[in-house]
Amino acid sequence: MVVEKHLIDSLKIGRKKVKVTMLQYADDTLFFCEANTKNAFNIKATLNCFKLCSGLKENFLKSEIGKLGIDQLMLQRYVAILNCDVMGTPFVYMGMLVGGCHKRGAFWGGEIEIMKPRLCRWKGRFLSLAGKICLIKFVLTSIPLFYLSLFKMPSVVANELVRIQRNFLWGWGVDGRNIIWASWSKVCEPREAEGLGILDLRVFITTLLGKWIWRLGTDKGDLWNEILESKYGGWRSLREGANNGRISLWWKDLKEVWGSEGWGRNFEDAFK
Repeated sequence: MVVEKHLIDSLKIGRKKVKVTMLQYADDTLFFCEANTKNAFNIKATLNCFKLCSGLKENFLKSEIGKLGIDQLMLQRYVAILNCDVMGTPFVYMGMLVGGCHKRGAFWGGEIEIMKPRLCRWKGRFLSLAGKICLIKFVLTSIPLFYLSLFKMPSVVANELVRIQRNFLWGWGVDGRNIIWASWSKVCEPREAEGLGILDLRVFITTLLGKWIWRLGTDKGDLWNEILESKYGGWRSLREGANNGRISLWWKDLKEVWGSEGWGRNFEDAFK
């Protein structure tokens, strides 16, 4: 209603000017609007009306406001109006680091620290080969899949995680000597192909990113799809050599997946 009555100016994204005003996830509410004083006052008035109607009191001290393309002086003005804190970048939302560069190894430091103590060598000395395989598969599931489904892990980080798995699987003895009985590519093959069925991390990352391309071509009408269609041109622009204007690192990763051997052709055949 506040949008229909032009009380809040929606944020317009891309060439098609897709309007985004409010998103809700779990118990969080995110407002998106143009940076002006009217919007700040009307958001606060809307929340006060909600308090009077529902009896639920908003807590501005637990809320934060972030800026994009405005100076710090304007931001402080909106902070004073809403009586909330400033949201810096990068920040953590639902366990995910937002605003960081996933191309840097430091972005993935937490995932490496998760795997190292769980696959340390002293544990392997007390486990059979089958026990080691089960533990490796279990630890891989502890890596948040929403990280891998959105961000392409750099090769140096993926290689480090594979190294930790390989040393845990083949390491034995107090001095940590290794006897490698099979190549890692063979280990990652399914059991039906005489492998050990351990997940190939590099292939898994590419597959998760490819799922976004699949959803771009199949999930029509969703807001996120309309935004990407307006900003980048949708899945059809992935096969083009370049985009007009700047593109995000995430969209570049999708273009790389599209350009991978056979992927783009398979997607086009499926979307016809």
